[in-house]
Amino acid sequence: MIRRLAIPGAVALALALLYLAAWKVAGPRTGSPSTATGNGKVVAVSAVARTCPPPGPNTGVAHIAMIALPGHQGQGAGSPASSATGGMARLSALPFTPATAAGAAAGPVTGTPSAQPDTTPPVTVSGPGALTVTAVPAPTKYGSTSVTATGAMAQGFEAEVSTGQGMGTVTCAHPGSDMWFVGTGTATGAPVTRLYLMNAGTIAATVEVSILTDSGVQQGLSDAITVGPGQYLWENVARFTGGSQVQAVHVQTSSGQVAAAVWQGPAKGSGGAWLPQASAPGKQLVISGLTTASSAARLFVAVPGPVDARVTVTALTARGRYLPFGSTVQDAPSGAATSLALTSLGTSAAALVLTSNVPIAAGVAVPGNGIGSFSAAAAPVTEQGIIAGNPASGQLTVGLLLSAPAGAASASVTVVSSAGSQSIDTPPQSVQVAPQHTVAITVAPPPGSHDPFAIVVTPKAGSGPLYAARVVTASGGLSGPLLSILPVQSALTQITLAPTKDSYSAILP
Repeated sequence: MIRRLAIPGAVALALALLYLAAWKVAGPRTGSPSTATGNGKVVAVSAVARTCPPPGPNTGVAHIAMIALPGHQGQGAGSPASSATGGMARLSALPFTPATAAGAAAGPVTGTPSAQPDTTPPVTVSGPGALTVTAVPAPTKYGSTSVTATGAMAQGFEAEVSTGQGMGTVTCAHPGSDMWFVGTGTATGAPVTRLYLMNAGTIAATVEVSILTDSGVQQGLSDAITVGPGQYLWENVARFTGGSQVQAVHVQTSSGQVAAAVWQGPAKGSGGAWLPQASAPGKQLVISGLTTASSAARLFVAVPGPVDARVTVTALTARGRYLPFGSTVQDAPSGAATSLALTSLGTSAAALVLTSNVPIAAGVAVPGNGIGSFSAAAAPVTEQGIIAGNPASGQLTVGLLLSAPAGAASASVTVVSSAGSQSIDTPPQSVQVAPQHTVAITVAPPPGSHDPFAIVVTPKAGSGPLYAARVVTASGGLSGPLLSILPVQSALTQITLAPTKDSYSAILP
């Protein structure tokens, strides 16, 4: 009898735990009512957590560009906001900690700790539908920042570290347990590679860092690193990769979660750039953002597994499909990273499609200001993609590179003004991308505005997969010197919860 009663009790307990886990992921429902689908329940996003690294070395005081665009699901950019009008984004400083590697082999963690504990009050932003650019709330103004958004400010939310002109330079990261970054080596322009590990959570995180170069796996960071709750640290991993042509950094946690960011550049002065986080290793990847000035771009391929990769590289240009290496398959050794010159690509704006026999991680370096700029394999834009920080300076050109690796893609491109701007709204720009093509367009700021602005990319109904990157160049249009590349990430207003089953089979063999 006791056993019979225990089984239903266990079922009830398991269902309660599943409900609480789903509620924690999605947060309490706000805005539009949820709807049920055959695959699960669709609910409005109600909470988002991001963590922003400090500004790049010698680049001035950090700013955060952020925007929330709720109520666009199925309506397209520029639609009226949903009934969810409340909400707030809260920016809090994360103090630096010099804490510690788990063993002596990892060496000391570098950086300059704050002299005093942070007592600065957090900055709050409320006002979905408009761009806000604000200085970070850190005592030194050069620290890491935790951003939490709730309610309508969580729906369609995007945040980036930006320059004083409002140009987004790196996307503020979601906390996670598995992240990849692929960039250049110490012998090819990056004597400094700063890895930032940021823990905005409430428990300590244990982090393992693996580094792959063209000479194989590097052992310098063989011991785990502990990042305390509400703190961040950084490490110059270039000291373990001397003489390398390419390096891939793999960040994993065995407990807790962290947000990670990687900056590469010179030992002194400015001219560095951030590495965008790359998609998890896969057998087919798409990298967007190669500009019309990319004749000396380089492709980086990292192979984490035990089997050598055989990679086919296809470029999607304005003229269609092109094979930069001809019919030759590129070999990339296992347990290492490989650099491939893309000189035959010429001056075409392009995206790259990589097809491999084994999972790989990948990125590109495109020449430009200083060390140049980087892009990485990314996911297609779904629902809407947003770049928050775009400068309105007449000396700079802002553009989008839109690519369709499969079927034809179509999207609307909308600009959104800064909060308080009196500029005139402009209608969305419609863009058509033929199958296996890339289209490059310039994006002008709102008429009459000299303030930073946001860009919203909304795939239209029936569109094929769409990949996009924002580029900023100096004078000369999109063929001018490159200043920044940012892959366009999806900024969702709703998510689908995984379905649960109220049956014994869900918890019993």
